[in-house]
Amino acid sequence: MKRIAIFVITAFLAAFGEPAFAQDNGGGYVPTPVTVSQEKVKLNGKIYLSHVVLERQTLFGIAKAYGVSVEEIYEANPSLRETGLQKNAIILIPFKEGAAAAAAAASSTAQAGPQESGSRAAFIEHTVRWYEDLDDIARKYGVSAKDIMEANGLKSKKLQTRQVLKIPVRGAEPEDDGDEKDHELTEEAQEGPVTAGEQADEDHAEDPDPIESVRRPDQTDSTRLFWTPKDHVDFSLILPLNAAGKVSEVNMDFYSGVLMAVKDLEADGLKVNLNVYDLAAGIPPIDALVKDDFVLGPVASRDIEAILQRVDGRVPVISPLDQKAGTLAANYRNFIQAPTPAENQYDDLAAWVKDDYRDGERILFITEKGAGNVTASVAIRTAMAAQQLPYEILSYAIVEGRGIPNILTEKMGKGVVNRVVVASESEAFIGDVIRNLGIMMGKGYNLVMYAPSKVRTFDTIEGSAYHQASLHISTTYFADYNSPAVDSFVKAYRALFHTEPSQFAFQGYDTARYFVNACARYGYAWTNMLGNNKVSGLHTDFQFSSDSRDNHQNTAVRRIVFRQDYSTTLQR
Repeated sequence: MKRIAIFVITAFLAAFGEPAFAQDNGGGYVPTPVTVSQEKVKLNGKIYLSHVVLERQTLFGIAKAYGVSVEEIYEANPSLRETGLQKNAIILIPFKEGAAAAAAAASSTAQAGPQESGSRAAFIEHTVRWYEDLDDIARKYGVSAKDIMEANGLKSKKLQTRQVLKIPVRGAEPEDDGDEKDHELTEEAQEGPVTAGEQADEDHAEDPDPIESVRRPDQTDSTRLFWTPKDHVDFSLILPLNAAGKVSEVNMDFYSGVLMAVKDLEADGLKVNLNVYDLAAGIPPIDALVKDDFVLGPVASRDIEAILQRVDGRVPVISPLDQKAGTLAANYRNFIQAPTPAENQYDDLAAWVKDDYRDGERILFITEKGAGNVTASVAIRTAMAAQQLPYEILSYAIVEGRGIPNILTEKMGKGVVNRVVVASESEAFIGDVIRNLGIMMGKGYNLVMYAPSKVRTFDTIEGSAYHQASLHISTTYFADYNSPAVDSFVKAYRALFHTEPSQFAFQGYDTARYFVNACARYGYAWTNMLGNNKVSGLHTDFQFSSDSRDNHQNTAVRRIVFRQDYSTTLQR
């Protein structure tokens, strides 16, 4: 099995020097005092205290401070046995009434002396990440936002990514809301804008957040009760890079986009371990895959199914490119379909017609008579019927095309907008429809054309014809080259690979960046958060629906308009 291991090295060790959780107290090592949290969390009928791990704290020291055993902490946090303590992670501590009170009192007494006797408070350093604001950071360390602002001479709460802050260590407890009852865990966070290459943070100050403020839903699975941000993500990429002894340009472009995403994520301060497998060499070792946070790929449905069968739901498997792979969700679990199905695009196209329609306008629904493949026609007609719009149907064969302008004259109106929905994915038929529409426009008819996104792949139709017909399409993929982020990505891609990025390079970038960000933001519960918000990438949007088997389907669609001034714009 050919395996390419790529380790993304961040400034983590440079920033912190020695390992954050060294156990040796000799040689002048001073462990960070453990402040006993009073933040109660009720999960599955049990009460826990949530503890934010600070640099140089040890599991033994935390257990001692809370009056519990190390084994009890492991039982409450199963993942700790594999990951160990991670700085800034939040772990659950079993709540024991007597032990917690005694430990809290001891912690308060122990910390008050040295901090008050010194001439200045102790500090630890925190590097601001793209998803954090000042209130997030204050909550992590159990201090107030005002304390942090005073310690750093800040005049406002605005922070910059990778800004280093001094956090006062004063043994302060989290703010109390005055209610003694236990509460279910909630957390709010802001995630910064999607950027690429060397794009400066301030260039996107007005962009919408990729993952907006959310409240985490209640969980019942004991291994995923609590989301904890991760400072590293491990994932595998499986692609047929050398299928049939020939390098696949599509898959290499996708791979290149993934590498660009990893590069930018590293610049954001996230550590990523990417393992790349060439499927041409066979199925990767399953024992290695199930240890990852997720598996991205393969491409074809049959290959994805082979992976799903072997991992048996133990790790999320993401379908990156095949729109038809979504059917696998019926037989497997923990499966994520990144491409939006054609049905969602048809539904959105019909909804778009309804959004645009005004009283007095005409809607004409055109289909191909005797077409061999009627899938798109039936699906779009069903979607149109669901919108309850008034429309006329025109069905004809290409051989009848010369007489169609006379029929269109009867069905269209002058002085009003004629909205023409073409329910076909046949290149020859759509070419004939566009020819006839061009004739009608020459006669002074005002029309707008709506068609499936597949029309963008047709080579025999001049692009100018789409602009003349004001073509509207609902599509999964579109890169707006007027966007500063897209421009930055293109320049960075050219500099690195000495070629232009294809749509598959964009797709690799967006897919890898979105899922790594989600995993880092929400930790082990990340798949539960996929449906909370719509996230816009450079080329693709992500908005997931979920089922009871922990399968997730992307439903996001972009609306593209070919305008008569020959511009192509992203409307939504």
